[in-house]
Amino acid sequence: MTHMLGIDVGGTFTDFIDIDDKGEVRVAKMATTPDRPTQGVLDGLDRLSEPFGSLENYLKSVDLIVHGTTITTNAVITGNFARTGYITTKGFRNLLNSRRGLKRSAFTAKEAPPEPIVPQYLVRTVEERLDKDGKVVTPLNEADVSEAADFFRKQKVEAVAVNLMFSFLTPDHERRVGEILADRIPDAYVSLSHRVLPHVRMYERGSTTVFNACVGPLLKNYIDDLQSRLNRSGFGGRLLTMQSNGGVMSPEVVKDFGANTLLSGPASGPVAALHFCRPHGLEDLVTIDMGGTSLDASLVRDGRPSITKESEVAEYALAVPTLDIRAIGSGGGSLASVDSAGRLKVGPESAGAVPGPVCYGMGGVQPTVTDANLVLGYLNPEYFLGGEHRLDEKLAAQAIDRDVARPLGVTREAAAEGIVQLVNVQMANGVRQVSIEQGFDPRDATLVVAGGAGPLHGCGIAEELGLELVLVPRVSSVLCAAGMLTTDLRHDLLRYVAVRLDDSGAAAKILNRARKELVSEGRGLLKDEHVPKTDQAFEFAADMQFEGQFNVLETPLPSLAKGTVDAPAIARIEDDFRRHHGSVYGYTLADAPVEIQSLRLSAIGRTKPPDFGLIAKGSSQPPSTKKPKRTVWFRGRKTRVPVYDGSTLKSGNRIAGPAIIEQPTTTILVKPGWNLQVDLIGSFALWPDHANLNPILQRLSRGRARSFSKLLT
Repeated sequence: MTHMLGIDVGGTFTDFIDIDDKGEVRVAKMATTPDRPTQGVLDGLDRLSEPFGSLENYLKSVDLIVHGTTITTNAVITGNFARTGYITTKGFRNLLNSRRGLKRSAFTAKEAPPEPIVPQYLVRTVEERLDKDGKVVTPLNEADVSEAADFFRKQKVEAVAVNLMFSFLTPDHERRVGEILADRIPDAYVSLSHRVLPHVRMYERGSTTVFNACVGPLLKNYIDDLQSRLNRSGFGGRLLTMQSNGGVMSPEVVKDFGANTLLSGPASGPVAALHFCRPHGLEDLVTIDMGGTSLDASLVRDGRPSITKESEVAEYALAVPTLDIRAIGSGGGSLASVDSAGRLKVGPESAGAVPGPVCYGMGGVQPTVTDANLVLGYLNPEYFLGGEHRLDEKLAAQAIDRDVARPLGVTREAAAEGIVQLVNVQMANGVRQVSIEQGFDPRDATLVVAGGAGPLHGCGIAEELGLELVLVPRVSSVLCAAGMLTTDLRHDLLRYVAVRLDDSGAAAKILNRARKELVSEGRGLLKDEHVPKTDQAFEFAADMQFEGQFNVLETPLPSLAKGTVDAPAIARIEDDFRRHHGSVYGYTLADAPVEIQSLRLSAIGRTKPPDFGLIAKGSSQPPSTKKPKRTVWFRGRKTRVPVYDGSTLKSGNRIAGPAIIEQPTTTILVKPGWNLQVDLIGSFALWPDHANLNPILQRLSRGRARSFSKLLT
């Protein structure tokens, strides 16, 4: 029997999901070890290996490990990254830290700039210059490069980012700089902008290259250590790493492109959500993943996760393709307090993995969202993580009394309900950021709820937003880890072309040349990752604009995947852009010339997703075997509610709220006025009393869904 393993190293917990070739699923959660990230992974593997007698026996049965990590993100946020130098063209020394001269708040005169990733004294310029066509105006002064290398060596620089003017057109100067650095400071990690991001905008290109350099040594050491320890423990399968774009890549590639992992932790969540929703015909989704530290919200439209090229980390640009995921400081560990004006405040500060919420009994003193859920009776103190960790209700109650209830002059339960209601409002606002701000009405989407803490809040968030359908996937507590096993290998490549489409002959010639180069590069990357040609796919898009526009609009170009570009294909590309511009911005310019700034290629290596398997079928009646009823609080009133063991539920079982569904790694709260039904793979659909499930499915799936009882058969 073979196994596939997904691992998501989060800020508070590290999640594991194991799926064998019969569809049997095992999940585990372990506390993350920030100071020793590999150790937390090995601790979880030890837990999963218990039925096998030894870690070696278990790993011999594992064919594939896909893992995502927050190690690079946390390094940048905390400043614990490699000491990095920066080399650029003479005259552009201040470009990186000027950040286009923009501030987060244009009306705050004294707003402090962010801490520079590269301090100004570690920025060195070299004499060289190319023109806008990539032709040499001033040859590279190699003495300047050697002087910079010697300076970096004396300053004990561990990584160097190189970003020269117009290097994306002609990279010869950058390549030579890399050669000199490799010769004079061979131990330094060198990152060249034309390899990381051959992008026309110099600030974004430089900032992304600096990110790639500063996390490169840390990520390389982590991957090398993980590979070594896995190999020593008997692992002979394939190890892949999650990227920020929703795809995966091999360790050999990830060591050179660490910037692609800066937002990789939550990137597989939307991919997994689609996997569990598509059988129901649902392809418009809002996904939320509520962990211990934060909430990650994202939008999926027409079966495609939203991708952006304009992310920020620590207020600096990250211009690689990234799933558009908004993180807000609302998690199970978010701290609750009352400010000097007597207002309740929840987050963004978090208790994290250590010391954690007060009820963990590990030294936490300030109440959290988890403490509030425990006081309200939503959590079973004896069944946290399947009973591995007992929660201390008394400590949680004392903390809420001291820090929230007494300062507000309310009861303990009212204070706890206030904490939960406020965090629900904050999470609903996070959903609005990824939906309404992008012109999408979230009421036309299914809310997919994940994370260890998320299913406690799904109904509450849906009520805030007026949503009618919530789906809690079968493996919601480890959804990102599960998503890593359902995603494809993916590499996003870029070529600057700068061509107008009104001269179709010239445009076709330029696009065909760029297309050929991109496909060749993409095939090479996939070949290095042992992807057969039959499993390779190529998707094209272009950064396009009307002549004179400042911003570009990425437009999918499916016609380029069909082969050589000719004059009719150019006309179709122009029509595609005009329609896309109209759908995004509400207008088009019928007579304005259209330009392509850059051509993009996604080189995809198709993988076979795991079969999660069907669960046993049952009737619409809930199981007769229940756990003891529990007293919980809703709207200031005590209520005795039934509690169900999630592992005993069968497909078709229907439960009317209020009720609680307990699983080892998460708890689902069915609020009064809500209903729950189990599907054939063990996921949970929730909807309000005022509506019926099948009409909701028909509306949200645009008529693609059958009746719920017949789905997945």
